[in-house]
Amino acid sequence: MRISDRLVARLREELPDLGIPEGATLHRTHAEATPDDAPLSWFALGPDGSDLRIGSRIPMGRLLREPVIVAAREPYSSSFDPHTEVGLPADIGPDGRDTCTWCASAAQTACRICRTPLCPECFTTHHHEGYGTPADQDW
Repeated sequence: MRISDRLVARLREELPDLGIPEGATLHRTHAEATPDDAPLSWFALGPDGSDLRIGSRIPMGRLLREPVIVAAREPYSSSFDPHTEVGLPADIGPDGRDTCTWCASAAQTACRICRTPLCPECFTTHHHEGYGTPADQDW
């Protein structure tokens, strides 16, 4: 199964309010998605080829690896032409700095290495290889 097909299935299951119809497809734009003002990395088309006005600046593969994804109205879309952006809780939450990246609950700390906002529970399992915490626990 292709990455785009797996992401469509996840979006339909975890974000049913998006109303993604059966047979919808995701299409890459092959644009760099790292800066905040970057163009969309992918967008969704309905089974009839109509634009579903859903997309993300985050590549499909990364969204599949994230434990929690959310969707919200893209801040730069106009009221007469709304566009929904799929992303991470820290990027789209009420205030990105106050939302845990992994579980979307209230963040109380940030990782000193990657600056990821995390709640205390997720922070205990967050680690970086080579920084004193082994990737696999061997005890």
